[in-house]
Amino acid sequence: MHQNISSPRPEMRRQGGGPSGHTFGRTCLGCGGKCDGRELLRFVCSPQGEVLLDHTGRIPGRGAYVCCDASCLHRAMKVKVLAHALRYAVVVPTFEIVCREVRKMLCKRLGFYLGMSQKAGEIVSGYALIEKAFLQARVLYVVLAEDVAMRRAEEYRAWCIHYTVPYVTLFTKDELGRMLGKPSRSAVGLTASCFLEPLRTTLTSLERLQTTHGAPETQASFS
Repeated sequence: MHQNISSPRPEMRRQGGGPSGHTFGRTCLGCGGKCDGRELLRFVCSPQGEVLLDHTGRIPGRGAYVCCDASCLHRAMKVKVLAHALRYAVVVPTFEIVCREVRKMLCKRLGFYLGMSQKAGEIVSGYALIEKAFLQARVLYVVLAEDVAMRRAEEYRAWCIHYTVPYVTLFTKDELGRMLGKPSRSAVGLTASCFLEPLRTTLTSLERLQTTHGAPETQASFS
């Protein structure tokens, strides 16, 4: 059975706080929900009035926060909404441009986690090694390339379903290989848990973002 990997919407999560009890709650311009600002997209305004995505979350100045969700971005990416939030006359990019920028940022983040897992020896790639890791019950998560041969993709998916391992279909074979510093790869398997949470969070954001733009194929859920 195919299930959605999404976690609860950000505005429904409990807000975190530091030792002093201070929370970092921010309000999404799209839905009005509140959550930790670190879980939201942050937009800032350039001196020329251009609305920019803050990739690092550290650009100085007033910020506007939006859930990483296609519907929230649709509602928030309006001149009046952002001008009011940023208190500045703004020039707003199109929804399509914003989605491309956000997806690019999320894919880069996902690639970083995969690269870190590779350096830590927590990644297996290549058909024979992935098959062996499945038989040893070591695979916890799989990323399949979008352009993998259909027959091979079906085999990987069958393994994931049989062993109840979540997977996502994302990136090309060449992109997956570059992230790992290797030639092209049809699939990679994560064999340790330390990067599962950031991977899940990033993939959930990609899924929500691409609600209207072809979400990546996913299977199973994190318990």
